[in-house]
Amino acid sequence: MCGIVGYVGDRNVTDVLVQGLKNLEYRGYDSAGIAVRNDKNIDVVKSVGKVIDLEKKLESFDVNYYMGIAHTRWATHGEVNEVNCHPHSMNNVVLVHNGIIENYRELKKELELIGYSFLTNTDSEIVAALIDSYKGSKYDALVYAQMKMKGSYALVIMFDDEADTLYAIRKDSPLIVGIGENENFVASDISVILPYTKKYVDIEEGEVVKITKSDVFVYSENGLVDKKIKTALCSIEDAQKGGYEHFMLKEMNEEKDLCVKLYNKFIEDGNYSDDIPDISNYNNVDIVACGSAFYAATVGKYLIDTYVCDRSVRVNVDVASEYRYKKHFYGDRSLVIVVSQSGETADTLACLRMANSLNVDTLAIVNVPSSTIAKEAKLVMPMLAGPEIAVATTKGYFSQVLELSLIAQKLGYIKGTISDIEKKSLIKTFENLKSYLIPLFEIDYSTIAGKLWFKEHIYFIGRGIDYIVGLEASLKLKEISYIHSDVYQAGELKHGPIALIDNDTPVISIITNDEIKEKSLSNAIEAQSRGASLYLLASENVDIDNLKIDEIIRVPRISEFYQPLLNIIPFQFIAYEVAKLKG
Repeated sequence: MCGIVGYVGDRNVTDVLVQGLKNLEYRGYDSAGIAVRNDKNIDVVKSVGKVIDLEKKLESFDVNYYMGIAHTRWATHGEVNEVNCHPHSMNNVVLVHNGIIENYRELKKELELIGYSFLTNTDSEIVAALIDSYKGSKYDALVYAQMKMKGSYALVIMFDDEADTLYAIRKDSPLIVGIGENENFVASDISVILPYTKKYVDIEEGEVVKITKSDVFVYSENGLVDKKIKTALCSIEDAQKGGYEHFMLKEMNEEKDLCVKLYNKFIEDGNYSDDIPDISNYNNVDIVACGSAFYAATVGKYLIDTYVCDRSVRVNVDVASEYRYKKHFYGDRSLVIVVSQSGETADTLACLRMANSLNVDTLAIVNVPSSTIAKEAKLVMPMLAGPEIAVATTKGYFSQVLELSLIAQKLGYIKGTISDIEKKSLIKTFENLKSYLIPLFEIDYSTIAGKLWFKEHIYFIGRGIDYIVGLEASLKLKEISYIHSDVYQAGELKHGPIALIDNDTPVISIITNDEIKEKSLSNAIEAQSRGASLYLLASENVDIDNLKIDEIIRVPRISEFYQPLLNIIPFQFIAYEVAKLKG
């Protein structure tokens, strides 16, 4: 969640740093701080709350600074206060840090034995002490720190005795260097540098980067690295709201054109293009992801299991943070698919590396082509969603579900479980997908949101793929509105969860599966009998004449290969509208 900005050059340093932090506010944070350098010393300013609160503290700054680092923090170690806020310092070292140092307790004990004492509860202050403790060159100190630390980190460092240089290292946490004219930047997100430059270099793990206003030097264990300067494909407009009130609203609306972009990429002359990976040679497929990407993966498994599987392909889905610690018995025909919007998800990356180390074929469904996952996977299926700024993914999830659906369709066609006629129908539906989506964007969701925003508990129920959609719908709601929300398989309601339902508890039932719609309706009635306020998302052919519904959203009934894409749109908007009402 945290954001990093670093700058060295002739611009007003505090302006660059503060604007960079504002560009990173979408990530969520609880405090912010900067450290800036002039000819005499390093000044540190911190503030709990928003970047604007930090900005007010900086109004009295009239010193000529030429270099600095800045950070937005989301507390992981220690409570939210100015002491625990970044930047952190120890003697000669001032730094900002994204990530988590897993062995910080062990390092802290070692450092305390040689005389260090600590003011904060953070792992980041321990990193500053670790670097400071090494009595040698700055390069060697950073290499030493990399060897000692376990976990993830993106670090930008200033040394008190080196007046014109920033240093940077990273592991499992993104960091790039922006290349300007007589100025250079370092940031955790490309949106920071876009107002000034599109040129950047990636920092690889194990490298040590030295940044002055005129030069960028990158070192590895083999010496100076000749880095390729890349040009960002996105523009500053892509990273801005474009007239929308919030990034999330903008990105939801981009889903309409995203499906057209994906159609043009993956359908060629009325057939599935070669850009859709052919997984028919594998008999064991593991799909690994975190959060919303995991729910997208679960949709992919459902589609393969239900409509494609001829018993020659076993598909398993795992949360990456669990998968990496399990024992795996891969055969000769195994594939690991990793799904990640950013391409830097630490647990997912660890799973990818584990599979690669065992010579298992890997496929990444990923949005950022320059990301670590995209570089290290053997095969890559690009999501083409463009920058996703909002923390709560919408168009990223949409793209992941659609691409997994295409993989399933192509697999079924190759295996013969999808006929030529069915393939043509599926591709035609894909071509017209935008027309099915547009009416869902024109619904006024504020009425439903007005009935939900003050509730303490909200429950989703569904069967089959409707249940899987409920998982993502529930996550969206709690992720941005902070309302407690759970989802249950509708048939399990009577086996315990129904005890949670009392008078006026909102229960949202999803019913779009023709084969089991009657059973799903009976479960909705069951919830209503306990006093639940019943909300329904249902396909147009579901008859609800005998039900008293608080609100109903009708969605077109199309192939189940695309139905989840239609079903999730209303829930993205409802979550957004509820969050707005809650402020």
